Amino acid sequence: MISYSLRCIFCKEIFEVVEGTRKYTLYKQNMNGKFSCEDCDRKIELEARKGLLGKLN
Repeated sequence: MISYSLRCIFCKEIFEVVEGTRKYTLYKQNMNGKFSCEDCDRKIELEARKGLLGKLN
């Protein structure tokens, strides 16, 4: 199985993308792109949901 090691643009930790995942496909399409790890993705999504719920109240 093919995988690549990338550096997260937010926390600067190294994470792997494995063949068959969405991030792997995005990386193969744009190898110079900037990517974030799963932990940072979850934090961003949580903050976005908090912001959206704050606007609805």
